Amino acid sequence: MGTNYYIHTPPCAAACEHCAASEELHLGKSSAGWRFGFQADPEWPREQAYSLWLERAKAGAIKDEYGGSVTLDDLLALIEAKQSGRSHTAYDPEEARIHGWLYERLRAGDFECGGYDFCDRAFS
Repeated sequence: MGTNYYIHTPPCAAACEHCAASEELHLGKSSAGWRFGFQADPEWPREQAYSLWLERAKAGAIKDEYGGSVTLDDLLALIEAKQSGRSHTAYDPEEARIHGWLYERLRAGDFECGGYDFCDRAFS
């Protein structure tokens, strides 16, 4: 069980009526026993993922998947509190043996930046 977090960016001031809605972007997921899983944009250079993620997180209102508002400071505190959990980026030979090529394919999008776990493929 986990909780996904999203940034709700304000609509563009020059947007037409059709595209005036705010954009919801996935920031990441907090799951029991795991480190926070950060959502990276596939276009981001991996060595800059944390700073680019932080810019994104400052771009609007943060909400959890249930609609609850969360401050950036509270989300960052949660992230830090989960740093001792299981890593998404650590290679697990047993998982690799069980799932074979699928494990390797899914793991291809996982990486670490600044000591945090990122994924540049869609997940929830």
